[in-house]
Amino acid sequence: MSAIESRAAADISPELARVAGRRVLVFSPTIRYQLGPGDRALVVAGDAVVPGMPILERTPDAELVDVGRLGIENGKSGKAGRGSGSSSGGGASLEPLWKEAAAEESRAMARRTSGGRTDRPSGPPKQERRRPPSPGKWWVGGGDRRGKPDKGKQAIRIGGTLLFESGGRWWAAAGERHQVVTSPVAGVVREARNAVEVIIEVAGSALPGAIAAGVPSRGYLDVPRLTDGELWASALDVGRAGAVVVAGSRVSAQAISRARAISIRGLIAGSVGEGELRDLEASELRQRASLAPALPFGLIALDGHSRRPLATPILALLAAMAGREVTIVTDPPLLVFDSPEVPLPELPPDWIRARSGPHAGREGRWLKSIGLYRFRSGIYLEAAVVRFADDTGTTTLPVTDLERFVF
Repeated sequence: MSAIESRAAADISPELARVAGRRVLVFSPTIRYQLGPGDRALVVAGDAVVPGMPILERTPDAELVDVGRLGIENGKSGKAGRGSGSSSGGGASLEPLWKEAAAEESRAMARRTSGGRTDRPSGPPKQERRRPPSPGKWWVGGGDRRGKPDKGKQAIRIGGTLLFESGGRWWAAAGERHQVVTSPVAGVVREARNAVEVIIEVAGSALPGAIAAGVPSRGYLDVPRLTDGELWASALDVGRAGAVVVAGSRVSAQAISRARAISIRGLIAGSVGEGELRDLEASELRQRASLAPALPFGLIALDGHSRRPLATPILALLAAMAGREVTIVTDPPLLVFDSPEVPLPELPPDWIRARSGPHAGREGRWLKSIGLYRFRSGIYLEAAVVRFADDTGTTTLPVTDLERFVF
């Protein structure tokens, strides 16, 4: 890539170099999963991850729980009984905090690796069990926190993360239901902290976007034939289940609902409206409230909210990657390609695109810079003469309205 970039830099004039460059590809990007109270990381910094590997566990119905007095004695974690003094007081009877049996832990690990949902939390990793209580540490409680079970029934186990200590008693964000989240990309974990975040450095390249919604999702890239730059909702059928589909210049709420109903894993569009984003968020909340399992679905808009067609170089890049596995990431908005070697489209060095103004979305070639120019509003701006691809004449535009593509 360095040779291509150096050659491209040598081919453009100093005036064209002043046009804002739009980075088409980024390499080895960093993605982030934000964790809330009750969520924990299943990986540690330095771990290598692959697609489908469990990386974190969410507690969707976490609530504030009084876990009692926690202490340390002879290097072992403990919990003081109700009504007893401080854990460091003399004669205080401490019992082990983590009571999970080895068989139960192995069964929980099997459930996590299967990618399903676990209703009973397992204990923390062994390296966490002997550490003193601290905010963010994983905690597992018994049936005494939710009432005693009926005779012959198994005690309800709840789990979550410790939050704070007040008056010698610890409080945690915990719940009975937990959901395992798997990695959609391959890479290396750079940071992992319970109830805070998981950061992964991706092994591959990515196409930056402006807006992303939904959840990270993975599928094969499908580039259907677009009519007038758009993909009609009727063109989405079950034959595209499991795909990440290029939807064209703009995506409608009807297309989003149809795509989710037929198990499409994601949509790529030039722009998306705020109403469509609100509808998608409301649909996600209803899905979680119903407790019904759903496949991940992501949406990425490359140009934001303004309606404009997909840029020709980007569309050519997507067409060259059709059929390969891609991932939509929401934080930051990225379309990740597994392979670091991406076939780059042939592009003239003076190719530009109008990113704002009345000609937004049109593309053409840079002709020359004319310095300060008085526009109709009476404002003097640095201007340039360009020829759009669908015009025979020339157009004078402010340089600030233009962008050029940088690979």
